[in-house]
Amino acid sequence: MEHLLCARSPLTLTALGQMLTQPTSMILQSLDRLRQAGCEIEQQPALGLQLDHAGLGVWSDYLQRHTPLLEVYQQIGSTQDALRRLIESVGIQADGAVTIADIQTAGRGRLGRSWIAPPGSCLLFSRAWVGRASDIASTINRLTFSTAVAVAVGIEQVTGPNLHINIKWPNDLLIDGRKLAGILVETVNLGQGQLAAMIGVGININIRPEDLTLDIPSDVADQLTSLFMCGQSVDRLQVLDSVLQQMNVIYQATDLSTVLDEWRQRSQLIGQEVRLQNNGQLYEGQVVDLDLDEGLILRTETGTLVHLPAATTTIV
Repeated sequence: MEHLLCARSPLTLTALGQMLTQPTSMILQSLDRLRQAGCEIEQQPALGLQLDHAGLGVWSDYLQRHTPLLEVYQQIGSTQDALRRLIESVGIQADGAVTIADIQTAGRGRLGRSWIAPPGSCLLFSRAWVGRASDIASTINRLTFSTAVAVAVGIEQVTGPNLHINIKWPNDLLIDGRKLAGILVETVNLGQGQLAAMIGVGININIRPEDLTLDIPSDVADQLTSLFMCGQSVDRLQVLDSVLQQMNVIYQATDLSTVLDEWRQRSQLIGQEVRLQNNGQLYEGQVVDLDLDEGLILRTETGTLVHLPAATTTIV
């Protein structure tokens, strides 16, 4: 499976047999099992085999190596809600758990906004973080900015160096000014100083221009892009695997200075004049930097520095 998923060009049966040190008969049996699990494998007589689509039936087995607690749904209301139920069931043992959906019927973004995704076109998942935290706002700030970096780096490791992803604070990832992905961090208190976070991620993978005319308002469609629309033909499972590995690495880091430097390099706001709204109050000024715990740092027209947390702040 991994050889087909990561291959940049078709592989012959002979090449697969050499890679796996297996006879052709066993390779053919494995290919049949992959097709039964929903994988679409194109076989070209002159070139070989190429994976067109990794079916949901193989996602759990493939991801189990670094994500032991995993739930994959064909259709669900929200991966955030599924993950919350899982956290409420197993408590602190849910750290690192992931819920994934092919289709969401009640997906949501920050501040109560809906998340619109044509079936099968997006990567939709939520990942649990559990740890000691006395300040919920600070935890959300750290998880939001570090997740943005992890998702950007994870995607680029699959697509290669020709794609550069920028971060629009607090929770959007952009390519050429259009939204590629979004992040939602919600929390639940587990008691005894333990906090759990549900980190929801939505990435536009295979959305095509014609998809943006279906049930999506034109003002929203004009702001969206996808990896396909950027000339990238990649499988959702490969992107998910890469992003999850980056999230695991970043969440375990004790020194976030390198992650913060990466965020600064990708930020579209540092040095920009912006208008921000937080808890009904409007702030105007120049973005100076990001504080790990307290959020975006804004210098107002009077010279005052204001810290604006990710959870409750939006760009006007």
